[in-house]
Amino acid sequence: TTARGEAKAATFAMLSRVLASSARRARVAGQVTRRTFYKTSEGRSVNDLIYNIFMRSNVAYSTAIIGTAIFGGMAYDSVFDSMWKANNKGKLFEDVIEQRFPNPPEGTEEEEEEEDDDDDDDDDE
Repeated sequence: TTARGEAKAATFAMLSRVLASSARRARVAGQVTRRTFYKTSEGRSVNDLIYNIFMRSNVAYSTAIIGTAIFGGMAYDSVFDSMWKANNKGKLFEDVIEQRFPNPPEGTEEEEEEEDDDDDDDDDE
């Protein structure tokens, strides 16, 4: 087990030397050591743009998180509701009730509310 531990230590030391030397070479050559997702026309990365817009302050970050949660949830619901309705077309209540009961009995139709304007005139006395 000691030979195995020594081999792991030697491998780790070699790996750390290689990484340190490559980082040193990149700094000397003037290269940026961090990766960027995408460069815009001004040379700024999209990462920097997202950071400056959404993550620079707690208020902006919290608003972005809450807004993403709300609108993401709405989008998720609408996508999966439409997929569910497309997959179960003809089996849903909205589809079946009109086919099986085209003429509902009296008293079960949806009632329209009538406005009672007579009560408003009595308050003037």
